[in-house]
Amino acid sequence: MFDLKKLTLTFIIIGLFANPVSAKKQKEENEFKKWIKYNYEAEHYQQESFQLVDPKGDAFLIRKVDTVPMKILSSIVKSNYPQAEIEKEKEIAELEQSIENGTVPYQIGKTVPIDVDRLINKCRHIMRHYYPQITPTMGEEHDWSPDAKKYLFYGFWQRLGRHIFGKQKEFPCPIFLRSKLFLCLACGWTSRYLVTGQEKALTERIMKYPDRRVQIHHMFAESYKLNKGNVYLTFLTCENVLAGDPYREDRENDPLQKKLAYIRHDSKDIGDNYGAWYHFFGISLYGLLRAGAVSRSVAEIESIGSFFMEGADKQEDYINRYGAIFGKKFKKMMKKETWKIPLQPTDRTDYMLPNVLQPNNNNYKKASF
Repeated sequence: MFDLKKLTLTFIIIGLFANPVSAKKQKEENEFKKWIKYNYEAEHYQQESFQLVDPKGDAFLIRKVDTVPMKILSSIVKSNYPQAEIEKEKEIAELEQSIENGTVPYQIGKTVPIDVDRLINKCRHIMRHYYPQITPTMGEEHDWSPDAKKYLFYGFWQRLGRHIFGKQKEFPCPIFLRSKLFLCLACGWTSRYLVTGQEKALTERIMKYPDRRVQIHHMFAESYKLNKGNVYLTFLTCENVLAGDPYREDRENDPLQKKLAYIRHDSKDIGDNYGAWYHFFGISLYGLLRAGAVSRSVAEIESIGSFFMEGADKQEDYINRYGAIFGKKFKKMMKKETWKIPLQPTDRTDYMLPNVLQPNNNNYKKASF
């Protein structure tokens, strides 16, 4: 005969070990469902700490993406993209001043500003400098929570129904199973939804540099040290610091932006240097994690989008394309571990190329470290 007391005790013990896991999973699922329907109008969200998986953040991100198509359409139709208008005003003012002074008017650069292979060499030098105290790793990418992954298959139709019945303000935007990283990079929201936890520390380090003296490898080196060689977090932290608020109208007045060297090839230092920096790191990050053809296509799409939003900018095209190439080459370096190979005397690291429109600009003759 069965011992009823022993059988009951057995089920209790099993329940004590099994329930916490299932209860946690149920809690996460309920949390995601709660936040996806929480507000009539989509709101932004701010991660408070490093979380590779964040159900609440996923729900807010999906809802916020629904607002993007109308914002883009409005900017195109009204031609009032604030940051683009500010840049145009600066260019017009410079042109008028040039005419008065009889000098060469402002020109957008049409030459490649960065030698990618030399920049790779500089990063190799930095990585070898900190090895073996710091050993580089690729790191793990932020990902959708399990419930968000399921939701991506049917969520558009659910949100469409909620919109039709007046429970959601925004018409839903198809996400097409895109990665969380892709959406955040495309919208400029990595600093909200993909926090690394090292943003404040990196900002503090960059602020110690003299104005206009922070070069690309300085940003990389400081972030690399903070993230203990995790390359994914290294690039993402740079992106989060550089694009903390990409849509602010006075972004060129940000104190941190004043620390950054001018990396564009324009006749004057008045182009969109802010965009150049965060585009380069953002697309480099995507190139680091995705196939070369994919990252290059994303770079081209970004350039097309910028053309409609802000107008033609050859320098931004170059920044986008060469950022993707840099990311691809960095990934190859990591895979083959060529970062371990010492630099040869013929391996150059002066990666900022001469600006033909500013022949007297000596800021980039040496890539100091």
